[in-house]
Amino acid sequence: MKPLTSLKVLDLTSGSPYLGSMFADYGAEVLKIEPPEGDPMRRRGAGEGQGESPYYAYYGRNKKSMTLDLSRPKGQEIVHRLLPQFDMLAANLSEEALSAWGLGYEEVHAINPKLVYGILTPFGEEGPWKDLPDYDLLVMARSGLLEKTGFPEKPTKFGFPLSSFYSSWELAAGMLAAYLRAQESGEGCKVSTSAWHTIVSLDDTFAECLQGLNTLPKRLGNGFPTTNPTDTFRCKNGWFALSIGSDDQWLSFARTAGKDVWAEDPRYAHDPARSMENYFGDLDQQLRDYFAEITIEEADRICREAMVPGGPCNTVRELAEGNEQVEAREMLLRVGGGLQLGMPAKFLRDNEHDNDVAPAAALGADTDGVLAQLGFGGAEIDALRTGHVI
Repeated sequence: MKPLTSLKVLDLTSGSPYLGSMFADYGAEVLKIEPPEGDPMRRRGAGEGQGESPYYAYYGRNKKSMTLDLSRPKGQEIVHRLLPQFDMLAANLSEEALSAWGLGYEEVHAINPKLVYGILTPFGEEGPWKDLPDYDLLVMARSGLLEKTGFPEKPTKFGFPLSSFYSSWELAAGMLAAYLRAQESGEGCKVSTSAWHTIVSLDDTFAECLQGLNTLPKRLGNGFPTTNPTDTFRCKNGWFALSIGSDDQWLSFARTAGKDVWAEDPRYAHDPARSMENYFGDLDQQLRDYFAEITIEEADRICREAMVPGGPCNTVRELAEGNEQVEAREMLLRVGGGLQLGMPAKFLRDNEHDNDVAPAAALGADTDGVLAQLGFGGAEIDALRTGHVI
């Protein structure tokens, strides 16, 4: 049995549905409320004539779908009638915006005092940035992370929307903590975070570099301010990543690579001299020359023998097409005829349920059933549909 099967979540997110997806993947009953035209994610990345996108196939799996226009009084009445059935409400709108639909925290709390009310916003619900629009690039920029990510000549963002994913994880963790407390006290609470909060809290180089070394971190490409070599190197047949984290690792790598001079030369043998004084110069070039003469497979063998962190820069295609580690940990699943990412957390002695995945529901597939449970008759449901409430 998945661990969250007793949990019921009302998902009001739009365009960024990862928060609800985590609860659904781990067994919660998640009812996604969508406008009658559907969540924009249903169309994101879909080719012409393709119908709904692979994005939504992934983010909508294991969820129910109900269409409801929350801007209409009747839509607000229906969602108010739903609230007592749920343990959590999750939204990526501010409470101020939700209040326009009669879904401010105090209103919701009055209807269901035990409900946990989770809010995810770009920059937080207070302060001069609270109403600014966002995309991941802007969150990276305003958090200070972009300033120290990339190469000296230009800041660079991550290759995927880091802030969207990590902020969803942080809010989910906070909501589950509040839920555990509500089970004891009978009182739910509001839990709020933002993409910006999360990225600021993830970055430990502020404390390490500014306070510890009295210097701000600089853009070093793939390097790291205090331990090196940490970089990607071009081999004969592709790119290889090496990340040395201690003197012991460096000495082991150097000797296994047949480069005793790197282990014996005092300029290279120990940090901080290796990292701060010599790596970004002559040692860097020596390493590039060395890797250029060997294959990825040879580099991988050397790192495995030396027991240091190093490995090929895999492409997504290489991972998807028969990678043994991906298969061993079931990190790609076939759902509804397409490939989707597997769930990162695995539960001991419950493996047979880890990969129970229901395909994403068609738009509004559960609307009539939910309304019937609330006591609406067929004629009433037809009238709601005619009036574009559902």
